[in-house]
Amino acid sequence: DQKEFGIALMGGDTVATPGPTTLSVTALGIVPQGKAVRRAGAQVGDKLFVSGTIGDGALGLKVLRGELLGLDRTMREALADRYHVPRPRMQLGMSLVGGAHAGMDVSDGLVADAGHIAEASHCGIVIRADRVPLSPAAEEALAGHLDLLPTILTGGDDYELLFTASAMRPEWAEQVTEIGEIVSGSGVRVLDRDGAEIALAQRGFQHF
Repeated sequence: DQKEFGIALMGGDTVATPGPTTLSVTALGIVPQGKAVRRAGAQVGDKLFVSGTIGDGALGLKVLRGELLGLDRTMREALADRYHVPRPRMQLGMSLVGGAHAGMDVSDGLVADAGHIAEASHCGIVIRADRVPLSPAAEEALAGHLDLLPTILTGGDDYELLFTASAMRPEWAEQVTEIGEIVSGSGVRVLDRDGAEIALAQRGFQHF
């Protein structure tokens, strides 16, 4: 990972615990001055994009807890792997500099993290649920249990990139999907394919 992602290990600390091994990591990066892609900056009329696929992390956790046993073993293993080993979108992230107006990673859940962008940017966000990209394993899981949709939309641990921009750029086209738009107002609305709002009891992980 250090070689693949250009990481330099700068130092470390060792702790003792009677429980399982615990590792804490602080990661620091560098961006050109004034070019950081922040949560603030989304503009009304922007499109909302996300990389990769959504829901694999949350479904992978269900697999590891002994759920989703109706799925093929290969599919279950794929979901568990996505939970255990997220894939950093390093090249895509660097290509967003100068193109994306606002962005962050999807760690708390797609809807919750869209909400963080909406709050910081003082705008509203509409997510089209039928456009959210799913892996084959997530599609199969959802086909058998439609009640998994809220888990997919709010579960978190995908670590994909969620960002806003005025339009799709050619260098992003094979890596991201347009899933919504930035609107006036506040908060996040999730709509189904017919334009009806989907009610979500929980919108994602809450830190406090």
